Amino acid sequence: MAAPMDEMTNRDSDFSGGRESEMPESIAVGNLVDAERDILAELETALSEHIALVLEWNRRLLVPGSDSDRDRNSDRDASVTAQNHAHSHADDHDCNFGAWYALNQHNRLIDQPAIRSLATTHEQLHAAARRLLEHFEHDGRVDAAEYDAMALRAESFFAQIRRLERAFRTARSDVDPLTGAYNRQTMMSDLEIERERAIRTKSAAAIALVDLDHFKSVNDTHGHQAGDLVLQTIAGILQSHVRPFDKVYRYGGEEFLICLPNADMRQTARILERLRRVIEASPVTLTNGISLPITTSIGAAPILQDRQIGQIIEKADRALYAAKEGGRNRVRVWRNPESTENGKK
Repeated sequence: MAAPMDEMTNRDSDFSGGRESEMPESIAVGNLVDAERDILAELETALSEHIALVLEWNRRLLVPGSDSDRDRNSDRDASVTAQNHAHSHADDHDCNFGAWYALNQHNRLIDQPAIRSLATTHEQLHAAARRLLEHFEHDGRVDAAEYDAMALRAESFFAQIRRLERAFRTARSDVDPLTGAYNRQTMMSDLEIERERAIRTKSAAAIALVDLDHFKSVNDTHGHQAGDLVLQTIAGILQSHVRPFDKVYRYGGEEFLICLPNADMRQTARILERLRRVIEASPVTLTNGISLPITTSIGAAPILQDRQIGQIIEKADRALYAAKEGGRNRVRVWRNPESTENGKK
């Protein structure tokens, strides 16, 4: 896991090529908040790292043959040292960001167009610097076109990092810090948008409420830290097992709300039953080693033109109540909440 923002000041960044840099680390898995925090920390580190690298490259051009502070007492020939520096600094996998991206590029938060574009610009920046420094070492002359290309790539790299940082910080403001699900503040506006889309396109959609069975006893028996771990685990299961365009929200306490676009009630019931079974088959291992089985009761209602979002949530809540009254650990949909809909008896 990358260092948190408030711990980054102690991170040693050596750009002289002499000391071995820290090994890159994988970003957090499971919790969206931790993963986004790790990405933000890495972006900030990449920015400061490459500002220092660009300054170092410029120093090589302006003060040819000079050594870094680490090499001032070295007996090695200055030109050989400079050549080694040029190749080392221009290697895009020699810096922390290049190695970090190579390690994490298949993570779902990293494998997206904006970050792939940043990685491409990063490679182009190092390639431009490599050409510039190699030609300078060969004939002692700075090629203006190559220098401008390197400067342009650096400017683009820095600007892309700042845009990504703004995007991730905005996303984090919409996320519940404990579970990584979207929070209730952003939920209502998202649901209104989905309702308007479903009406406009005449497509089916649904809202579901997921409640953890007997959650109070988890807190009472094992403590609130265990309860937090259960909430985080269930949120992770929900987010990783819904469809890519479904959205999971922390509705309150031990309840989650799921918005399911393009799903009629039969499809909704199948999706929710699959979620229920995955949760039932995934006991939570507490820090003391206890394996805690968790079940959920789920209620759902369709998004309809003649109902406002508050009314639809109320119908889903009534279906959830029917699921609990029916014995818990089952799915009910509003169309006929008293009937068994793929749930357990």
